[in-house]
Amino acid sequence: MSRSSTSRERRRGQAQPTVALAAVLALSLGLSAYAVVLGGVPDGSDRPRAAATLDRVHDRVTVAGVVSPDRLLALDAAALRDAARANVTVSAGGDRWTVGPPRPSAPGTSDRSLSGVARSERRVGVALGPGRVRPGRLAVTVWG
Repeated sequence: MSRSSTSRERRRGQAQPTVALAAVLALSLGLSAYAVVLGGVPDGSDRPRAAATLDRVHDRVTVAGVVSPDRLLALDAAALRDAARANVTVSAGGDRWTVGPPRPSAPGTSDRSLSGVARSERRVGVALGPGRVRPGRLAVTVWG
């Protein structure tokens, strides 16, 4: 019995390169479309609102990548426009600066007037004086 095969039998399991590329392209486009549609669906959490508020506050209170507490204290309402109530806190080197009403103690607090407590924070450099920059945190809590 001969073990040789004809050229037709050898090619049976192979796909043409253009067909394979078209299949990969179709699969990629399908997954991309699914991700775009899924990304636009709200999940009911308030995280995006807190994250967006944090981004705006960060842009307003930083100078050359360092948070200035003086700029925090002069923060205007435009940076907090998405939140019914918001608290912004900068802490570094044992010092703490806060703008806004006192934040709720924890998500799910017993105060019935609160809804959707969300918190977002990031590490930043904080100017404690001329030439004194210390690591710290910029935190935003939104609710209401």
